[in-house]
Amino acid sequence: MKTRSLVQIAEEQLATKIEKAQPLTQGDLSEAVLITTSSGESYVIKNRFAPEIEGSMLKFLAEHHIDVPKVFFSNPDILIMEAIQETNCLSKEAWQNLALTLTKLHQVDNDTYGWKINYAFGKVPIINTPSHDWVEFWGQNRLAYYLYKLPKDTALQIEKLIKNLDHYIPRNPKISLLHGDLWSGNIITHINRPYLIDPACYFGHNEVDIAMLNIFGSSPDTFYKSYSLLESGWQERTPVYQLFPAIVHYILFGDYYLHMIHTLLNRLKL
Repeated sequence: MKTRSLVQIAEEQLATKIEKAQPLTQGDLSEAVLITTSSGESYVIKNRFAPEIEGSMLKFLAEHHIDVPKVFFSNPDILIMEAIQETNCLSKEAWQNLALTLTKLHQVDNDTYGWKINYAFGKVPIINTPSHDWVEFWGQNRLAYYLYKLPKDTALQIEKLIKNLDHYIPRNPKISLLHGDLWSGNIITHINRPYLIDPACYFGHNEVDIAMLNIFGSSPDTFYKSYSLLESGWQERTPVYQLFPAIVHYILFGDYYLHMIHTLLNRLKL
């Protein structure tokens, strides 16, 4: 949908005139437009990759007191949400606050791992079939499903991991609500208060979010001093959980990320 059409929908839903529309760069896949109304208020509008699903996830997170942009309207064509002004990077205080936010997020539980619906990262389907067995969920829905997209030798290494996955990750870890795509680009900091954006929620092992947070860099000690939910051995499990986003990035963006996959497999001695 063209920006002009999005602006027209936004004007109808907000009952105001839009004076300015400015495209934003936001994440690897997201396309967003910052709009400013005649009264000077700002909103973000999006229309790619199931905006209604993203809107429902943001509302779900807000219901559990997680700081996210407020959703004003969403349907299958458009998401209209609050524009959060980013004022600083992740400072020491912001890292502490992020740890507290994730502690709160990961204490939201469920009866099963997974999510009520499937969705996608761009052209990559994300399968969320509910399961009572975390090893089965991760092995089938986050690894095995994508083997046909990988070079044969790489796929064989991951098949070996899947067959022995219960030696690498717990079968029944505490079920936690996950952001699902928690890299630094999906965190906006406003006066040391972190807001989570672009969620890909499901229920799983809390270490998945921590692994994703560290995939393109390392969280400081300040974060770990305030995040109290990690169990012994979490660092050894991190490569297993980083494999999924590495595979997704390979499918979406090409061979550059194949090296990341092999580095993770080497860390797992596969």
